[in-house]
Amino acid sequence: MRDLLQCREDIDSIDRQILDLLEKRMDVAKDIAEYKLSHNQSITDTSREQIKLQKLREQAKSHGLPASYISDLYRMIMKNTCAIEQQHIIAKANSSTIIRDTSIAHLGSTGSYSHVAAMRFLEGFKGNITASGCDTFEQIVGQVETGKVEFGVLPIENSSSGSINEVLDVIQNTTASIVGELFVPIDHAILGTSASKLEEITDVYSHPQPVAQCSNWIKDILPKANIHYTKATSEAMNIIRDLNSPHHVAIGSHMAASYYDLIPIVDNIANNTNNYTRFIVISMTPISVPATIPAKTSLTFGVQKYTPGSLISVLAEISKHQLNLTKLISRPRLDRNKDTWEEIFFADIEGNLSSPELQDILEDIKPFTSTLKVLGCYPNSEEKNNQR
Repeated sequence: MRDLLQCREDIDSIDRQILDLLEKRMDVAKDIAEYKLSHNQSITDTSREQIKLQKLREQAKSHGLPASYISDLYRMIMKNTCAIEQQHIIAKANSSTIIRDTSIAHLGSTGSYSHVAAMRFLEGFKGNITASGCDTFEQIVGQVETGKVEFGVLPIENSSSGSINEVLDVIQNTTASIVGELFVPIDHAILGTSASKLEEITDVYSHPQPVAQCSNWIKDILPKANIHYTKATSEAMNIIRDLNSPHHVAIGSHMAASYYDLIPIVDNIANNTNNYTRFIVISMTPISVPATIPAKTSLTFGVQKYTPGSLISVLAEISKHQLNLTKLISRPRLDRNKDTWEEIFFADIEGNLSSPELQDILEDIKPFTSTLKVLGCYPNSEEKNNQR
């Protein structure tokens, strides 16, 4: 029988070799990106992915490895490779705006979901990153608009609780542009001290969004608990750490618990087990998205208030150009000049702002709108065909 310590040392050595090979794979991915950019080829190739995965599944069997395990592993690797290629092409297309060091504002402090999203957005960045925690969405936008930070990350919708209206409201009037989006899985957990017991919990702290997203669990398991709202999940975790009481807990990220010396008491408490939040990234410098990368364009518009069918006419023009409308939601806005309310619509369209189709749509819907503003054009993170 081999010594356990020696076995672990061998595993460590193998893991280092795997990391070295993944680094080499990443370098080759950048070469592929260069080729595709120069030959105007799409970054995605579905048939290539399927053929490669089938070969890998067959090779897995000959190595005595579960085919499903290898398939899942390589899907993740391919997804990452696609992201690397996309980042490389975007950087090339926006070389004049690339800076060595950068900064990003997010809601809450270290460990908040917004902090996780901010770090994920910049995880391929080579320079120094300064992360700035904010108490409100308005502060995030303000830091971007005043040039204190290069980027700001904002949660705009959640798969359980829907659109985040406060963010829709603050981006109505910002001069910043949306330059990116990302979808972050949300794994809400009850976090407490080592002495915490579920049956002894009396008070729960968290941001209003996680509380809403876990309302069913709270109602069923802790119906008598006092709910305390905080500005961010990180603030809630900080409070629980300072209170050091077995009766007080926070709702937050399982991953963030260690930042605050807390432990997960119950995992996966969200109403929707497939829970994720869509974040948008804003900047004062719009980006150019090459035609080879699937893009999304976000708009905000009002319709002619006293013209029947104006909204239907706008939607008909979008449909006429055969572009996919992935989001349409309205928010009330006060017209201070007329002291009346109007409905402002937010729309996401799968398409590149520089494309003739999108330009035609913008021109064709103008007669039916009272206001029209492009919020930004950016890579479409909902594009699922990530392969190599």
